Amino acid sequence: MTDPKKRKISSKLHGDKLTAEYRAGEKAFKGLFYVEDKTMICRFCQHSVDWVRRNTVVDHIASKKHAKAVELAKGKPAERQATLQSAFRGSGGTSQERRGNFQKDFIRMMATADIPIEKVAAMKPFLMKYCSDGGALTSAQNLRTLYLPRVFEDHAIALKATLKDKLVSVIVDETTDHRDKSVLNIVVGDMDKLYLIDVIFMTECTAKSLSKTVLTSLTSNSIDFDNVCAFVTDNAAYCKAAWRILEPILTSAIHVGCMCHILNLVGEDFVKVFKEVKQFVNDIRNAFKRQPARKRRYLRHLSAQPDAEEDGEEDGEEDGEPARSACLPPEPCASRWGTWEKAVAYHSTHLQEYASFFDEEASNADNINRIREVLGDEGKRARLQLEMNFITESTPKIQFTLTKFEGSSPFAPVMYACVDDLMSYLMRGTTKVQFGPKTDDGLSSLPHAEKNRYIETFHECFTLALQKMSKHTDSSMAMDFYKLARVFDPRQIATVSHDIASYANLPRLSNPPDSLQEEWAIYMSSAKDQLPEDFKLHEFWKAMKLRIPRLAQIALQTIWLKTTSVDTERSFSQYKTLLTDKRESLSEPHTKQLLMLRYNGDVEKRLVV
Repeated sequence: MTDPKKRKISSKLHGDKLTAEYRAGEKAFKGLFYVEDKTMICRFCQHSVDWVRRNTVVDHIASKKHAKAVELAKGKPAERQATLQSAFRGSGGTSQERRGNFQKDFIRMMATADIPIEKVAAMKPFLMKYCSDGGALTSAQNLRTLYLPRVFEDHAIALKATLKDKLVSVIVDETTDHRDKSVLNIVVGDMDKLYLIDVIFMTECTAKSLSKTVLTSLTSNSIDFDNVCAFVTDNAAYCKAAWRILEPILTSAIHVGCMCHILNLVGEDFVKVFKEVKQFVNDIRNAFKRQPARKRRYLRHLSAQPDAEEDGEEDGEEDGEPARSACLPPEPCASRWGTWEKAVAYHSTHLQEYASFFDEEASNADNINRIREVLGDEGKRARLQLEMNFITESTPKIQFTLTKFEGSSPFAPVMYACVDDLMSYLMRGTTKVQFGPKTDDGLSSLPHAEKNRYIETFHECFTLALQKMSKHTDSSMAMDFYKLARVFDPRQIATVSHDIASYANLPRLSNPPDSLQEEWAIYMSSAKDQLPEDFKLHEFWKAMKLRIPRLAQIALQTIWLKTTSVDTERSFSQYKTLLTDKRESLSEPHTKQLLMLRYNGDVEKRLVV
């Protein structure tokens, strides 16, 4: 039975008389809730609770989530969660200033989430319906022309403050967008943090224009030339020439040729002698490019092949590998050698399926006819299979190293060893006579003279790759730096000199004071301790800050020196999603502003933290 007194109260408190304030003030709920803009909010869970029905409030208090929130809040000061309306009204300043702040915060949100500003017209009805101040939002045109530049100005100020007096690596790369505009992005690395500081639309890319642009950008962002410790580019001739111009100015920096770019060049030289394989890969790519119907037919053809299921399952049972599933061939990218290698690996296992599939295709295009000719001739097909098997079995070391360098871990201390290991692998390949199970099996079926010719060809592949690698590393000042940087990796401490005088060419280790030499001695002693299995280099040096703060700071700056330009490549990936076919009318200044806001995130908040 319901308490008559409560029923009486409920009957009196209806319509405007039953309020959130009344419900929050009830004796059973007192101290648990507060009211903000007619919304009753739980002090512990920090979210609104429906106050109209008393049972809903009782159920909330009895919930496990609320009990856990109460337990976690013990001993902590009470907090109040502001609603959107109260936050907007209470932001301080005049009404006009509050409206301006609302527009600027909205722009930041749109840029960070990569939502086109023109979408505001579709969002405004929702904001007006559910937010009392949703009507404050102005038009897309005003947001773009008035408020975006203001937000970017605040962003640029915060960026300058963030990078003030920091030692940075300057990473530069150039690309051409689908409007045929040359775009130069400049990213700076402050240890493990990265910032896009400039987006320049170049009329020409020469050594002189590049060097001038970099200096202008550093100056406009208040980055001291003496605080630049590395200038990272790809290995194009004009980039090296630009460094020769910058070297007398950036006196504390070294030039770092992107190792990923070098490995791409090495991979290209490794396979340059296999012209038939290159032609076949291009023909397969063109056969499926913009051909959705052919792709569907090919997938159906693969699914219908008994070998794709029965034989694959048997192999899986024997080798512990899953059966091969029907999938489209990878599409190689001209600027990423690793994608080409993956395409070759796929093709080498699907030649039989290609032969039966393209025999059924009605097309007489030149590339389709070439595919039929190669796969229809037993001798040509056998040679193609042998060469693909060799590439697939001989290039994983290059591909593994390339993938490793594309990661986000600090690589400077391990770069020397990785490059040395790869050079040794290529050197051994110039004389070895066994290349892998499938390759060796293919060679064994050839006449002696032809087998020797192929072995000489395979040796030439390793020789060309080794020469390319040597060309870009033997005279590199970065390799000397990587060799010295090994000292800051405890895992390699037994292979390097322990004398601090041997590292005078590392930043801030020339003429070290007595206090730094004492820290060096402590590090050399502690580095001999056994390291954990899940050892992480940057975490090690962060922990060492407590014992040897100066040396730990030098070590962190050394290990985080950027060795590749993949970070600018990532900014170009964001650029491509920003500048789609539907947004080609974006002006160059607005494109730059939106890209930097998205890449850098909320620099203002990071600065406060």
